[in-house]
Amino acid sequence: MRQLKPEVVAQRKNDLLQWIVHYYIKTSKPVSSQQIAKEAGVDLSSATIRNILQELENEGFLQQPHTSSGREPTDKGYRFYVDYLMGVQRLASDEKERIERQYKGSIEELDTLLLETSKLLSRISNGAGLVLSPQTKSQQLKRLELIHLGGHNVLGVLVTEAGLVRHWPIKLGFAPTSRQIHLLNRFLNENIRGCGILQAKQAVLGKLKQMEQEFRELTSLAGEMLQELGQIIGPDAFYVEGADNILSHAEEIGDFKAVQSLMRMIGEKQAIAGLLGTQLDEVGAQPKPMVRIGRESGIPELSGLSLVTKTYKYKDRVVGVLGIMGSKRMEYSRMVSLVDLMSDLVSRKLLSWETEDSD
Repeated sequence: MRQLKPEVVAQRKNDLLQWIVHYYIKTSKPVSSQQIAKEAGVDLSSATIRNILQELENEGFLQQPHTSSGREPTDKGYRFYVDYLMGVQRLASDEKERIERQYKGSIEELDTLLLETSKLLSRISNGAGLVLSPQTKSQQLKRLELIHLGGHNVLGVLVTEAGLVRHWPIKLGFAPTSRQIHLLNRFLNENIRGCGILQAKQAVLGKLKQMEQEFRELTSLAGEMLQELGQIIGPDAFYVEGADNILSHAEEIGDFKAVQSLMRMIGEKQAIAGLLGTQLDEVGAQPKPMVRIGRESGIPELSGLSLVTKTYKYKDRVVGVLGIMGSKRMEYSRMVSLVDLMSDLVSRKLLSWETEDSD
């Protein structure tokens, strides 16, 4: 009997596993050895196919839900398939052009950009679109100003280089003059641009200590404003659109209680935002989207779903994460390409704002 080379045997098994996972994603039906022999176009005997299926099951790539049924991929099987697809990702050219056209519109603030991005991801993928905003505390300041509302009341305005805009009211212990407001705004913006939010207070107060008697009252004003600044640094904004699309795959998630638990967790957002936030802490470039399948997320409620995510940047700094959450039977090649494209578009949009400001 002719003995096949080990690399030939391994390639044959890999090809068969790729076909099985692709077939299951397309049909959602367990795959039998008879279907493989009939539809896969492989030149293998029925006995050889059965032996390969048993090996793949023993190695944890496939599982058999019922004794009499065919086999379906495990999370390990999906992982093998996704790793293979990462090198051959695709997105239809007309779909890519349509997405890029939507980003040519005028979106001036970061919150609006990220909300619209999560909606677009949801609409195109028919899953849930996810976008985690830049971490507020790690951003650099572009502008910090006071607007006098009359009497003791002023409005603080914060704008970061990444496009985040925040407003908050401040009630002072004295009524500032227009000259004081003008001088402080000019002073702040000469000294805080490019500072991190957490370093701005130290930088500004250090400068104020060197100022003459005329500015001593302003020291109190700046101190109150910068003290308030620390209180508005809340949780990072997290946008989720289309979560109800996931209900169309409820049978893959589990029983009614499991679906209830998942939807409650999506509504509360903290767990998923925390998971995406770990990508912001990773050192080094992330040239490709990250795919988490089932239990790879580390969140029990997501064991029936897959996540495809990628960071986006402002200049060379990673500032946020976007992606798609959906069925483990999603079309991985298309979803990876979609997330890759959206990451690039958001990064380019953030950079374009700086170009517009300099004109």
